[in-house]
Formats: sequence, structure tokens, C-alpha cells
Amino acid sequence: MVKVSVIVPVYKTERYLDVCLDSLINQTFEDFEVVCVNDGSPDNCLNILRQYAKLDKRIKIYSQKNKGLSAARNTGMKYAKGEYITFVDSDDYLSPLALERMVNNITENDSDYMFSYVYQVYPDRGFFWELPNIKEFQQHIKTPVFCEEDLGAEFYLKVIYSAWAKMYKKEFIKNFSFPEGLIFEDMPFFAKCYLNAKRISYDFEPLYFYRKTQNSIITSAGDNFIDIFKINKMVTRIFEEAGKLKKYKTILLVSQMESVLIRTLETSGINQRKMFNRLQETYKDIDFASYDMDILKRKNIYYAYQEILNKSFRDFRQFQRRLKGNA
Repeated sequence: MVKVSVIVPVYKTERYLDVCLDSLINQTFEDFEVVCVNDGSPDNCLNILRQYAKLDKRIKIYSQKNKGLSAARNTGMKYAKGEYITFVDSDDYLSPLALERMVNNITENDSDYMFSYVYQVYPDRGFFWELPNIKEFQQHIKTPVFCEEDLGAEFYLKVIYSAWAKMYKKEFIKNFSFPEGLIFEDMPFFAKCYLNAKRISYDFEPLYFYRKTQNSIITSAGDNFIDIFKINKMVTRIFEEAGKLKKYKTILLVSQMESVLIRTLETSGINQRKMFNRLQETYKDIDFASYDMDILKRKNIYYAYQEILNKSFRDFRQFQRRLKGNA
């Protein structure tokens, strides 16, 4: 058995795939496999994978018809042989020290999973810090290991909901999967991990480099942004089944209103109108007084919704223009 399985879903990333694979085969830690799932990519990705597999026997290729990122990750988990699992998107890359530091951290702390700090990369603008915000994080976390029960509900707003930039015990996530046929699939997967983990640890060293491009699945998937409403319902159900809905009722509302508004603002044309209509349908009759108003009044999203709920789409577009003017 290898120590670590690195699961890499591959689809339409021929421009960046070599950088991703180079970052993996040049890790200081060596006891790992790279489980590459070619998700029916129509470009040159499969040829690139085959070339790298000839160079490094740790690279394994599994091909399937295009089913989406969730299905590719689920396939990767099916074939992964490692004691630990980590996910890397094929247009992203790792620090050379990433696997070594992550393995050391998760083993020394006997964690169910650990996460690292992240650099978000814009090709034309260099690097800038992503989450977690260290100062805010340390207001909540004082120990190297923690779990959900140790924390107040508001900490949930401080973490990255992504599957990547984390390492998991395979045994811990063996019964978890990503919802197929939807985007924003990381959110329910993360919720299950967060609520079920007994030991979570972290490393503030930026080990994962997330590339923000115009061709990324999120920035190019405006047609599917409506999925966020289904995903939010899934997340709520996960908290309810875990007996945590009372504790997180207001925090989930804040998180979900933020996710919906952000995705609505990121779309345009008919997709934006569809998103706005669904936003109205979902939140127009909400009784905010039944939530924790002390928390809501500390969040800008509450006041944003006060301005756009029960308003016309034209009013929303004016709201959007004001936001852009203040950016």
C-alpha cells in the first residue's frame, strides 16, 4: 500500500496539466500514487497523461466518458490505494513540500483530515492570499487540533469549503462521495467532513496553488449556477441529519445567502435573470426575526438582501452597478 493517493480529475486543462503533474512528480515526499481520471477530455490531456505515465510509474490513468468533476473524483476514490487521500484539480499545483508537510501533520496529530493555507493564482496578476484569514482563524482556534464541537457556529464562515488543499484519512472518507451532475459539489462533501471529524489539524504554510482562470469549471459554468440552490438544500439536510441544525441555523442562512448572491452577480443575461428569480422565490418570504438577529445585523449580506428582496430585476441591476462602482 502506498502512503498517499493524489486524485487528479482531468478535463480540458491541456494548457496547465504539465505544471500540475510536474509539481507532483517533484515532491520531496515520494511514497504516493497519482490517480489521474481522464473525464472524457476532448483535447490533448490524455496524450499528456500517457507521456508522464511513461516517465513516472506512480502516475496511473483511468479514463471514463465525461460525467463531470464529481464523478471523476468519485472514480478516483474508488481506485485510490493510499492510506491518505488528497485532491488536486488539474489546472492547479502544489508546493514541492506539500505532501511531506501534509503527511507529517496528519500523522503527528492523528487527524481525520488536515488543511493547508492556499495561494490563489491569477495568471495576469500574480499571487494573493486566500483563506483562511490567519488573524480571524486564530480568534477561534487556539490549539493545533480541533473539531466542530469545540467551536462556535460562526467559525464555519471562516473556512474553505473546497475538497482540495486538504489531506484525509481514506478510512474517514470511505463512505463519503461527491454529488454527481451538479457543480459546487465540494460544499456537501466538506460539510460531512467538518461535522464528522473528531480531529482536524492545519498548516499555515501555503501548500496549494489554486489557479483562477476563465476556463475553470466555476467561471465558465454560468448555465449551471442554478445548482447552488440544490447544493444548499443538501448542506442543510446534512446539518439536520447530524443534529446540528439548531446550532447553525443562522450561520447556514448567512452562508447560503452569500453563495447565492455571489453566483447571481457572477452571471449575466438570461442566466442572471433566472438566478435572481430563484433568489426571490427562495428568500422573499423568509422571516428573519426567527433567526439570530444579533448575528444577522453583523453581516453585510443581511442588509444586501433587505435592499434586493421583493424588488424588480431592474432594481437588482442598479444594485449591481453600485457594487461595481464601490469596488
